[in-house]
Amino acid sequence: MLSFFFYGTLMDPDLQAVVLGGRLPVGLPAMLSGYHRRTVAGQDYPAIAPAKNSQVTGLLVGGVSPAMAARASLYEGPQYTAACLPVTVEDGTVRDAWAFLPMADIRLSARDWSFDAWQRRRKHLALKSASADMATIPTGALRRIESDWAACPRRSHRA
Repeated sequence: MLSFFFYGTLMDPDLQAVVLGGRLPVGLPAMLSGYHRRTVAGQDYPAIAPAKNSQVTGLLVGGVSPAMAARASLYEGPQYTAACLPVTVEDGTVRDAWAFLPMADIRLSARDWSFDAWQRRRKHLALKSASADMATIPTGALRRIESDWAACPRRSHRA
């Protein structure tokens, strides 16, 4: 099983269940140092970028199967790549977890992104859109990406 650090919309347990195809145990609050979170320019979701003396709060979620990781990769799309990064949980323990990083051509706005504001204003739309998108995933694409996650748990992944 894999661990992921979710710092954006996938912190929401309802969206997690739709995207990953099932519910996971509640994640642990965690922090990723050396990055900041901003809204993607022209969008309503975030991305992170390296930034000295900054940190991003999120959730460390374990128990992610290769099939769930494949679904997350397809949800994030080709504009993101997964990298294994060290995150710190509340008790100070550092754990490795996968996080989706934006590709170099993704523009971030100067605006911080708020999970609470997203849940109030956009969650219902995101759930509807994700439900429709995840229902149309081609089985072959899902199996290929699942196989990649199962075979190479420590390298970078692209959808």
